[in-house]
Amino acid sequence: MTREEHLKFCTVCKNQKFDMQQGVICSLTDQPADFEESCSSYVEDVVLKQKVELTEVDHEILRRTASQGKRLANHLIDFVSLIFFHFIFGSFLGIVLSIISPSSLSIFTEENVLVDYLLGFTATMLYYTVLEATTGKTVGKLITQTKVVNDQGQIPDIGTILLRSLCRFIPFEAFSFLGSDGSGWHDKLSNTRVIEI
Repeated sequence: MTREEHLKFCTVCKNQKFDMQQGVICSLTDQPADFEESCSSYVEDVVLKQKVELTEVDHEILRRTASQGKRLANHLIDFVSLIFFHFIFGSFLGIVLSIISPSSLSIFTEENVLVDYLLGFTATMLYYTVLEATTGKTVGKLITQTKVVNDQGQIPDIGTILLRSLCRFIPFEAFSFLGSDGSGWHDKLSNTRVIEI
């Protein structure tokens, strides 16, 4: 076995220690591993193995993180998709209200900024929350072959997606992507990432 193959076992063994000159060595022999197929002293450290696996997941997520260009494309495509969704949402709401309470349709004919903002907020929250919670993708992410994941590389739970969607309403949030890591406040505050599929 090569040193690299040995280290796959040694780095998660309870009998390992670190030497400044040799790296990870066996604490029983004070030597680097030299077994061929299996080590008779190998005792798996479950906690250490979980840490190593999480580190590997972190590295994989970082390696697959979507570029700023793809994030910009997602934003522009989703902006256009949101315009259509707002129209559909408003039409559906109008139809339902005309059936249930025709007199309440007057709120749409009057100039009311609060109602406009509330309807826009509701439609935007529905768009992002439903799509990202069920598939991990919005229309933009579907087209650019990206998806949103949590720290473990899985589709985030509904609470995380709700927080992510709410963070999109932070003033100047769109400018938060100008940093070097290419993630926005809605990514950082919800501990999510957008990665390439």
